[in-house]
Amino acid sequence: MFRKLFAVALTAGVLGTGMANAQDLDPFPVDRIRESPETDLITTARLTTTSFGFVKLTTNARAVAMGDAYSAVGNDLSSIFYNPAGITQLETERAVLGGYSKWIVGSSLGTFALGIKTSVATFGVSAIYFQTEEFEERTSQNPAGTGRMVRGSDIAVGFTIAKQLTDKLSFGGQIRYIKEDLDLIDFTTVDVNFGTVFFTGYRSTRLAMSLRNLGSDKEVVAQKARVPTVFYLSGAGEIAGNLGDPFSLTVAVEQAFFTDYAARYYFGAEAWINNMLALRAGYKTRHDSESWSVGAGLKQDIGSQSLSVDIAFSHASEFDENPVRLTVGYGF
Repeated sequence: MFRKLFAVALTAGVLGTGMANAQDLDPFPVDRIRESPETDLITTARLTTTSFGFVKLTTNARAVAMGDAYSAVGNDLSSIFYNPAGITQLETERAVLGGYSKWIVGSSLGTFALGIKTSVATFGVSAIYFQTEEFEERTSQNPAGTGRMVRGSDIAVGFTIAKQLTDKLSFGGQIRYIKEDLDLIDFTTVDVNFGTVFFTGYRSTRLAMSLRNLGSDKEVVAQKARVPTVFYLSGAGEIAGNLGDPFSLTVAVEQAFFTDYAARYYFGAEAWINNMLALRAGYKTRHDSESWSVGAGLKQDIGSQSLSVDIAFSHASEFDENPVRLTVGYGF
């Protein structure tokens, strides 16, 4: 009995002391919120390990100049690298395209495509080649360099089929063989890309969807890595004139969902003057390699044939560089 009374008395004393001390304290700061250090984790962290990163690089000068907001805009062979459905809009029965990109840190990127439009469907083949700058090999035993010069390279070769299903809807699919060469070892895989373009019927507005780089996991240096799959939603339309008019102005917006990064947003505009000269500008969010971009293009019809030349400059602030893309197209 004595023990119980002692315990009750001791408890009451502790609580009483706590209440007395509490009266000397300021009100609890319930209105103060401490920012969590993990606030930007979803933006900066890699959501999954990926390989074959070069397939995310943009290649065409016209698209880059528009900030890569291009899935719903592409109406020529260049769309084979962005939205396969776009090649159904080829203006000639056959077209060929070649491009060169001076990328960051001395690397370069080359592209080639050939498209043929038939009564059954539109077919195309394409190739992307990426190469790093040559550098001296360094190892843990020879951190200053071994004297051996090396470089990395990648290649992706694809075959595309696209068909206009109705007067408003087109669909396209592509399968590619991809190889990544890391000097002493290399990796290969296969991926697929597909997309749609839908003309809404409201003026020239069109909507597009594309899924790129969908492939199986690959073991790279004893670690599972995925092809960097990206899903795009895009919309575009002319806010002044129509394509082919003496003057037209196209605007486009696109959202990209990455498996290894947070969502990104692209904005672009393209003005055509006399259907010959094009002026372009764009902006991309959440990119450390590029942000704003500008460019221009020339197109000349020669009878039933056409020749186009496009150039784009973009700004890579983190590297203090301005990557340049040049693309030449010929339709016949």
